[in-house]
Amino acid sequence: MDARADKRYAIDLPIKLDLGDGVMRNVSASGVYFMTDVDLKPGQALKFTLEFSGVQIGVISARCEARVVRVESLGAAQGVGAVFENIQFQRIPSPPG
Repeated sequence: MDARADKRYAIDLPIKLDLGDGVMRNVSASGVYFMTDVDLKPGQALKFTLEFSGVQIGVISARCEARVVRVESLGAAQGVGAVFENIQFQRIPSPPG
């Protein structure tokens, strides 16, 4: 039985870590799972940015703080599970024209 409390949504979205880049694979209200080649450890604090485009109001940027809860070695990459500690959303205005 899966102990996760929140429904997970599959998504393929770039994630901009302060330490490098990755690709988000799924997200829930409480956390995120992503692939990266950045060496991360359980318990480590993370800061990263997600950008959601294609929404009617323009691009939305989410600045996130999270804590790594698990790391899976997948060859040269790592699968990382992290729980959100803080999220700040910001609308990025479209350029004029």
